[in-house]
Amino acid sequence: MRLRFCLACNMFICPGKAAEDMQTMDWVTVGFNIIGGLALFMYAITLLRETLGKISGARVAKLLEKATNNPVKGMGVGTAATFMTQSSSITVLTLIGFVNAGMMTFRQSVNVMLGSEIGTTITAQLVSFNIGMAFWPLIAIGFFIHMFARSERVRLVGKVLFSLGLIFLAMEFMKDGAEPLQGSPVFVALINNFGAIPIIGILIGALIAGITQSSSATTSLVIAMGMGNVIQLDAAIALVMGANIGTCFLEIFAAVGASTPAKRTALAQTIINIFGVGLFIPFLGPFAALVETTSPDLPRQIANAHTIFNVLVSIVLIPLVGLLVRFCERVIPKKEGETIGKHFFDEEMLHLPQVALREAEREVIRAADVTLEMIGLSNKALVGGDQEAAREVMRLEDEVDESVRESETFIDKIREEELSETDQLWRMKLLAILVDIERVGDQCDNLAEFAVYRIDNRITFSEEAESELADFISLVEETYGEAVRALKTRNKSVARRAVLLEDEIDKQERELRTNHVNRMEAGICSPRADAMFVETIRNLERIGDHADNIAADVIVVKSVHGPVRIVEPDA
Repeated sequence: MRLRFCLACNMFICPGKAAEDMQTMDWVTVGFNIIGGLALFMYAITLLRETLGKISGARVAKLLEKATNNPVKGMGVGTAATFMTQSSSITVLTLIGFVNAGMMTFRQSVNVMLGSEIGTTITAQLVSFNIGMAFWPLIAIGFFIHMFARSERVRLVGKVLFSLGLIFLAMEFMKDGAEPLQGSPVFVALINNFGAIPIIGILIGALIAGITQSSSATTSLVIAMGMGNVIQLDAAIALVMGANIGTCFLEIFAAVGASTPAKRTALAQTIINIFGVGLFIPFLGPFAALVETTSPDLPRQIANAHTIFNVLVSIVLIPLVGLLVRFCERVIPKKEGETIGKHFFDEEMLHLPQVALREAEREVIRAADVTLEMIGLSNKALVGGDQEAAREVMRLEDEVDESVRESETFIDKIREEELSETDQLWRMKLLAILVDIERVGDQCDNLAEFAVYRIDNRITFSEEAESELADFISLVEETYGEAVRALKTRNKSVARRAVLLEDEIDKQERELRTNHVNRMEAGICSPRADAMFVETIRNLERIGDHADNIAADVIVVKSVHGPVRIVEPDA
């Protein structure tokens, strides 16, 4: 064996072994370029999704709130929501959360789902552009804007530019990794067999999308292979179709243990994607020929195929939505005694933190409304001697405690780092407001117990004390009502009115104490009523304090998305 000294390596090498090592090194480089590029792409998409979420997450929530039984409108909502989230999986998982919480019907979720399939095509269209080396300016400009801008909104714009630059850089890595594969007849023959035997390409595409949990990443990888000229259009279409099916895996897992409507939602998503692929398989050749006429550029043809496929499938399914809904309802029948929509939120909403925060706010408002009702019932119990009203207050207090406990747990799980600065502050304030609401519930429970004790032991107040107490409870109820209204509307003027009314509560509480002491000294009030009257006005004054706290929290936080709407899903 003849050895040759290599100056570059400063060692003796065997030429045959060097060629073999070089070939191995080429494959390693190719593998790292493709896998590393794919990893960078997925990171960039995640970064873009989180940034867009901070910018437009509240708008996504508003869009989903407007979902109706109209398939066309539902599709529009799904398309827009998925464009903003940059992930059909995130959209569908959020839909499952809405259905679980009873905020959306199963039929409405199917309509939105059809649009989510169209929304995923926007990313593919974006990455199919050949921008040359322009990704470096995007990365540089975006980075420096994000680092040095003072305004959060400007910083977020910089982060969007930075994310886009990373996406195009990742595509360049994947393309560079794919180009050397042109010299491997075995790989080229293998990859293009997916066009001759589409089911293999579909399964491979589904597997890659299932592993990456991203149809966008899989489609972009196929487009990068198109840029490297190592794949033909019909094989690329098979892989892209498979990617649509692969994204269903996460939704199926999410539906395990969920409510019946949520399981139906996951089943419908799977059926839609499998049906769409099955519909196109017999026409793969003619479809590829049609797509070739849309552009002379292969990457653009792949992106167009992805768009045309998803749009056509959604359009074809519009008149079949009713049939699909009935089929899923037959396959997954409703469980006896199952409760849907106990709260306004579900943990699947956590995939989109801005939506989760908005729906948590709904539950906080609901709990506040219940405590406001409890104050009115306490008035009936204390002043009117209504024992049934007192028992209802005690029952509602348990409901409030459960709501507060569940809401606190849910809000704690919302990823704070994915929220805008304003939403981060509002998240913290909602936790504080929950504490105030729970305390109001406890104080109403105390008042109900006082009322029951007073009725059972026939304790009477003087006419003057009764009149003062009735007026005081009315003032407290008005003040707390204004605080709740401020919470619902995020109206600072209403909040300031609640703060002014609380000052009046403090003033009246001092007057009531003084008047009560005078009546006791004059022998007008019964000694048995002394402690009860004092504790009653003390509890009422504390309710005023909590109203003041809630109003102050509303004043502090700037509203970026306006009030939430408490709505029931369409029948």
